[in-house]
Amino acid sequence: MMQDNSQFVSLVLAKLRSLAATFGQSDPYEEESFHNGALLFNSSRIIAYSASDEISILSIALTHHAMNQKIEVHLIVDQENPVLYEQKLGFDLDIRIWIVEGKELIEHPEIPAYHPKRAPKKARSLSTMLEKLDCLVIEEHGALRAEVHGVEVARIVQTDKGAYEINVGVGEYDQNAHSTLTRDADTEKNLQQVISTVKQFRHKKASPHPLNRILRSRWLMSEAISNPALLGMEKLSYVESLSSTYDSLRNQPCSALGRRGETVTLVLSTTGIDLSLVPHAGGQINRHNPDALIFLMPEQDKHPAIFRQAQHLLLEPTFTMIDEPWPESL
Repeated sequence: MMQDNSQFVSLVLAKLRSLAATFGQSDPYEEESFHNGALLFNSSRIIAYSASDEISILSIALTHHAMNQKIEVHLIVDQENPVLYEQKLGFDLDIRIWIVEGKELIEHPEIPAYHPKRAPKKARSLSTMLEKLDCLVIEEHGALRAEVHGVEVARIVQTDKGAYEINVGVGEYDQNAHSTLTRDADTEKNLQQVISTVKQFRHKKASPHPLNRILRSRWLMSEAISNPALLGMEKLSYVESLSSTYDSLRNQPCSALGRRGETVTLVLSTTGIDLSLVPHAGGQINRHNPDALIFLMPEQDKHPAIFRQAQHLLLEPTFTMIDEPWPESL
């Protein structure tokens, strides 16, 4: 049975008020609601609860006007969230994460140390074809993907019989369609056609097309990776996302590590005023312990909320822009 928004807001606030008793029942709080969640706050404490991972609860708390270095931050979630836990470790704030268990709160357990998962040797043997066709081969969470200008054009997958093959297409849906409709076609020829189509629309003078509207964060980063001197670096390479669940068509912040001499710099790219940027940075700072931090974004996307969030990171970011690779009219 569906409930109207006002009823849902009331239920969420009632739940949060009840849970907040854990931190001091007599403390008076002001209240605010947001999509799928709510905040209680006063001069010394912020308590945030979210019933969904759709919006980063950490970004909501960090953007709040009452935030300061001495304030307690309590984030309440309904289940374990290793990504959120890793993100909070990159901030110079007293942040604690709690999990709802019945009518009580239990503190989120520590997460294991980060160890990258490597792709199997048999899968790696197929990456030669992808590299030969001028693709950037990216390894994340034990999987190998090929990108052109930030768009995934192929993925190496394991078949039901245990062998490995290249699935061609823009994103998982397109790959499944190609696999079904062109199973007997020449993989290299099929891949060349997909790459050609992507390149046709993924440049500054292209006509309007869905292919130059999607994945602009990755597009921006791909420009820097292909020419790291744009950011004053000698080398720049993607690092895997915090989450092992990857949506090849979702525009979200992406990360890379660069070097100049002995200095290691973490770079995060974003477009569209994405308030999940700073929480992503927190997790990657904790994971890679860089010497410096760069936020790569269009000038118009430098929203004050991002600055408010970023002031609490362990590293102060430098906000940087390179020429946008997409058509100006879009």
